[in-house]
Amino acid sequence: MQRWFSKIATILVALFAFAYVADWIVLQVRERHGSAHATVLVDNAEVVKEKGNKVEYFYSPPQPTTCVRSLFPHQEQPACWWLARHSDQQKYMN
Repeated sequence: MQRWFSKIATILVALFAFAYVADWIVLQVRERHGSAHATVLVDNAEVVKEKGNKVEYFYSPPQPTTCVRSLFPHQEQPACWWLARHSDQQKYMN
């Protein structure tokens, strides 16, 4: 049983590594053609905790955010498909 688990875990790690490297190669090709980056409108809100377990939200207008057109985040930028689905961003302030 443990032998099968070890083999399956090794195969999954290898598949993930292969997918990440393939995604990076496709991103490099897209960069040469100029289609690697896009922008998504993101709604930003600052969340401030106040006394008495109250929370106050400070909203800013939607801002275009640069993202990469890939499956995984690269170059310290999120993937566009993920950012489009999570366009409401909250930053917690102390």
